[in-house]
Amino acid sequence: MRRHPQPPPASPFIQENLPKTLVIANGAFPKAPTPLALIDRWRSGEAGYSLTCCDGAVNKLRQYTDKLPDAVVGDLDSVSSGLKDLLDGRIHHFPDQDTNDLTKTMKFIHSQGGQRPITLLGASGGREDHLLANLCLLTTYSELVSDLVMLTDEGYFLLLTEPSEVEILVGQQFSVFNFQQTPISLRGAHWPLEHYTLPQLWCGSLNRASASRLSIDTTSPILLYLANV
Repeated sequence: MRRHPQPPPASPFIQENLPKTLVIANGAFPKAPTPLALIDRWRSGEAGYSLTCCDGAVNKLRQYTDKLPDAVVGDLDSVSSGLKDLLDGRIHHFPDQDTNDLTKTMKFIHSQGGQRPITLLGASGGREDHLLANLCLLTTYSELVSDLVMLTDEGYFLLLTEPSEVEILVGQQFSVFNFQQTPISLRGAHWPLEHYTLPQLWCGSLNRASASRLSIDTTSPILLYLANV
């Protein structure tokens, strides 16, 4: 059973425990302290950090820092010609329209070294249809990543692909989204489940922890959302 640690109440995350391979999607640029702190660690050159932008996300990164990303991936329809010149050698152009820029980025990172843990930033905010598309895609990346954490300004999503335990604060709100409608078990929750198939996607939302450890049994990739406290 995989264990996913949860830090103390002062902060919803311990930055040192979050994956150092950063991906910025082309949603709203982060505003919350934790995602910005991760970008700052990369910007300062801290060991192990890398940052890849999905297409137009590089425009927003440039408003935050002059440092160029390690890579920009996508069909590049949102990057100006002048910026493309600056990014020479960092651009990885995939013009096909069969996948979106986030999927292109995940496949590119996987091609550079196989499965690795990834922190996804900037995938929320902006247009709601883009957010919904990104959330639907996260579970499809289970073969491309070893761990995936999507940070938002209000909380974070974990991609769970096997029975897992997550440390959580008693009373902390969380939601489970099972896109494949397979049976799941949920213990340590105010509303527990035992080998139950949620009939609709929303039915696992707005639960709360009744213990300091949340145990989830699943046979298919699911998303666990934990709200900031």
